[in-house]
Amino acid sequence: MKFKEKKEPLIRVVSSFPGLSSIPEIAPKPSNLYLPEWWKKTALKSKMQKGLMVEVGNVKNCPSFPDYFSQGIIIPMWVDSIISFDKTTGEWAWRTPHGKFTWSSHSSSQFLDVVSHHYLNKKATFVFKTDCPWRIITSKGYSVYQLPLFYHQENDFSVLPGIIDTDYYHQINQQVLFHTDKTEIFIKKGTPFVQYIPFKREQISLKVSDANEEEAIFFRNQDLRFQTSFGGSKDYLKLRKENNE
Repeated sequence: MKFKEKKEPLIRVVSSFPGLSSIPEIAPKPSNLYLPEWWKKTALKSKMQKGLMVEVGNVKNCPSFPDYFSQGIIIPMWVDSIISFDKTTGEWAWRTPHGKFTWSSHSSSQFLDVVSHHYLNKKATFVFKTDCPWRIITSKGYSVYQLPLFYHQENDFSVLPGIIDTDYYHQINQQVLFHTDKTEIFIKKGTPFVQYIPFKREQISLKVSDANEEEAIFFRNQDLRFQTSFGGSKDYLKLRKENNE
């Protein structure tokens, strides 16, 4: 199906269930509104060094983390869900508060029989599949990465990563790995569930070589800029701002 692109945002998320988008805790939102709790609680640290108070490097002042957390959107779980799997009997089941919200399974022959998959050192034993009520629409030539929430530290389940060409195919029924010793897990409505990051499809070429003279000088000077200051990540952010202006 083709959609009008004029004045449309790069990515749209629409509900196939009228009214679902009006429930705040389950409406998809920009990823930076779902920062992991451990990240929010982690404090920047500093110490006295030769009479100066300087930052002590930790994860909180690494720019790559807030950059990653700000990419794309997160879709939270849209309904209270209980999924269960018994490794001994092979029986699986799901429950939701209403029959309009359903789950299914993803045949082991399609994935688990082919690869021994581990996530955070936990072996996946079953793959569920959502019947997701949301659809994603992107501008022509744009797809989305579907990603598990690596830094939310959910150890019982994870969404399989992949790519969906959402400029012409809009369904996003996520494959969900069950990797817990429990036989049953509860995913509460509003739980951050899956991340989608739009990107433009294009061919790239790869060239691998040693740095030429001009590049070597540039790299050296850039390194010296950081090596001559206690600023660390602040200098990096300043450099990035200069290059974006």
